[in-house]
Amino acid sequence: MSQPSSNPFAASETSIRQLIANGKTKPALENAKEVHKTHGTRASEELLIDAYTARIQALNEQNLKLEAKSLLDLVRSRFPSAQARIDARIETLTSPARGLETLVASLTDPELAPEHRAAIEQRVQREAGDLAELAGCAALPADHPLRQAAAALLKAFVAVTTGPVAEDELALPAVSRRSPLAPWKLLVRAIGHFYRKEDSRARECLDAIPPESAPARLIPSLRAMLGDRLAAPLAPAAARLVSLTTEDSLPLRNALEKLDQALESEADDKPILQAAKAAVRECSLHAPYRLEKLKQHISVRCAMADLDKDRVIATIGGLRQDAYFYRLFARGMELTHDPEDLTMACGVWDEFREQAVKEGWFSFNGAEAATLYLHMTSVLGRLPDGLLDELHQSIRAKFKQTGELPYFLFPQMLYQRACTLDPHFEAFAQWMEWAKSQKDEQACQVAEAWHAIRPDDIDPILYLMGDASDRNLFPTALKYLARAERIDGVHPAVRRARLQFLAGGAIKYIQQKKPHLAEERLAEMAGLPQSQQGDRPAFLAALRYLAGTLRGDIQTTAAHRSETERLLGSKVGAALLIFGVATAAKRGAFESLEPPGKIDKIERAALPAAVARVVALAADMNAMKLQIPWSYIAETAKQLPRNSQSLDTSQLQYLAQAGLCSTHAELGYAATAAGLERGGPTGARFLLLRAKLLPPGHEDRRTVCAAAAAELGRQQRDMRLVEEAVELTRGRVGPQALTLTLEQAAEVLRKEKAAKRLPKHPGQGPSYRNLLPRNLCPCPTCRAQRGELVGDPYDEFEDDEFADDFTDEDFDKLDFEEMMEEFPLPPGVPPQIGRVLFEEAKKAAKRGESLDDLQSRLFRFLTGGGTGKKGRRR
Repeated sequence: MSQPSSNPFAASETSIRQLIANGKTKPALENAKEVHKTHGTRASEELLIDAYTARIQALNEQNLKLEAKSLLDLVRSRFPSAQARIDARIETLTSPARGLETLVASLTDPELAPEHRAAIEQRVQREAGDLAELAGCAALPADHPLRQAAAALLKAFVAVTTGPVAEDELALPAVSRRSPLAPWKLLVRAIGHFYRKEDSRARECLDAIPPESAPARLIPSLRAMLGDRLAAPLAPAAARLVSLTTEDSLPLRNALEKLDQALESEADDKPILQAAKAAVRECSLHAPYRLEKLKQHISVRCAMADLDKDRVIATIGGLRQDAYFYRLFARGMELTHDPEDLTMACGVWDEFREQAVKEGWFSFNGAEAATLYLHMTSVLGRLPDGLLDELHQSIRAKFKQTGELPYFLFPQMLYQRACTLDPHFEAFAQWMEWAKSQKDEQACQVAEAWHAIRPDDIDPILYLMGDASDRNLFPTALKYLARAERIDGVHPAVRRARLQFLAGGAIKYIQQKKPHLAEERLAEMAGLPQSQQGDRPAFLAALRYLAGTLRGDIQTTAAHRSETERLLGSKVGAALLIFGVATAAKRGAFESLEPPGKIDKIERAALPAAVARVVALAADMNAMKLQIPWSYIAETAKQLPRNSQSLDTSQLQYLAQAGLCSTHAELGYAATAAGLERGGPTGARFLLLRAKLLPPGHEDRRTVCAAAAAELGRQQRDMRLVEEAVELTRGRVGPQALTLTLEQAAEVLRKEKAAKRLPKHPGQGPSYRNLLPRNLCPCPTCRAQRGELVGDPYDEFEDDEFADDFTDEDFDKLDFEEMMEEFPLPPGVPPQIGRVLFEEAKKAAKRGESLDDLQSRLFRFLTGGGTGKKGRRR
């Protein structure tokens, strides 16, 4: 149970002041009288006077002026010593003629009682109908919350009543829910919802506005604009407001709809220009304040449809080319997805940048300009592969003598500008990602620039470290590693790198016949705790064996070889590891492998496990590219089906990877078959490996398997697998990667699990035609991106040989029904049309008609002989 209050007066005071704040002044006054009678202190007298003051204010608000005056006279007579204080409070709360400044001036008094503050704020809520006056009120300091809230509301009110405003621009964090101006915030939001055609949300805001507040006077007008039925007719001024706001927009709307239909149709230019002229005329009559922006939108839409610019301007009249126009124009060019328009969009974005700086949207060297440069790089990234390089060659040839290159068509220049103006991590990361796909060591240059400007970012250091390692510059790599360790010593890549670089250095010294330096690196490796993990001691033993061989120390090398065999638990595994390290050090003569057929039968049966273990160790050390003789790969593939049950899923994955790297599809496919049979979460990884292992001619199956692996990877939160799988599907069925549902991915997994054998010919194995999109683009570029054969598929046949194989009689014998059984018609093609096409193809073949001529003739036949007009006007 709660303890009773130790101060009865404090509890009573709290209760009474709460009643006053809630507007219940009559019971508050009665209770205050009882409290003062009981305690009779100065504090109880102060509380009673406050209760009287609140009651007098309430009577005034109820227009009971006589009762209020009588009560005021009573208070003055009972408390003559407090008369000045009573008059001051009554003046603050009740005087109707003193103006806004006098009303809110006392809000700056830190000693103002809470109930008096609440009373003033209630009057502000009821009477503050002029936001501009309150925002500029000199009685309040400029940083007063009430004045700042009024200024924010005034700006939002002007914006929402003059043009379209996004919802997030009306968040108004300066106006709290408890602010006396909160009803204005609801009104502004209601107007925004009204103009965005969000009528239900507008009504919600209107319902929440207190009926006694100043903004509530506009509720009937807004409800009339929303089409609501009103209980009483509107005042003349409110009716005029509704009439001006809900002007007759039907003619304008009809004109705009006709213009949209003309632009979307295959019509000639004339109907489009006529519709544009009509739309401009209606807008000038019914919404003249929108005319300039309408003309800008019409101009951009006509440009997207490739209409002549001069004819468009002559039709709609003069055009204001400000920053808004250039931004609209650039976005329009992007929406066409046409390569020519995409390059044009970058130039228009540059025009926007210059105009926006002139108009004061942002500064020329601010973060906004940097963001724009990054956006332009993303637009250039949408161009087809190779096209940008061709464009650069053409530009350089043209501008060689004439001057500066157009920077907005060169990603390198755009990234440089963006990272100079706003050198944040994401900008450099985007630049780095782009540079990795370029030639001429641009990625190294970007990493160096990134490291110079942001020395505490670990990403450029890791790249420079890895690049030095790839070029066998291990001392340089170790220097970068030291910097990385100072920034983030527990980073996984940093922790792995020292052992990797020391191993790479040891291999390099063995190659250079410097065994003493190799042994120094080995000693450093042995001192690292991570060198004793897993099978890594076997790798060190193999390196020691080679260093000893280089010295000619037979006794030592024999011990190190025995140690390698013991650690790997396999003689053949140790031999493969030593052979791989020796080959990487270009000392292959140090280790010769006997043919797999001469290996002990037991060792041969254990070859899949040995190969998997060596491949895993080489991948773990990441210090060399492991090479395994083809004969051993083939023998591993032969032994795998009989011994797969003794391997775990990680070993099977390494075997599949070994098959992929050695282009031995049989080994890789057999490993994925065994892995898929196990089930469980590794199915997604085996599905992706199978996609990579499928031979040419199975592009659709490869794409679907990768898409299924991506979806299963998403369920497992394996983002690395997802990125790898999505990249494999990109461009195969269009500009976007193929996506499947979880149910579809599970069905693909089931079918692949049942497909045990590597397909030898196209068409073998599961079919996923129902999962692929229809109406794929048939152009050579898109077909090549999907891995399809581009060009004439019959070029490899000699004409004479083909003529010898097929005679007119052979063509006559071809039967439509038999052909359809082997090659069914595409979905949606009626059999009657198929039969016509079949007969026409037979006639064309007998006449020797080319495929292009046949296609043209059939197209004219099927379309009624019309030539049609291209959708895009060049």
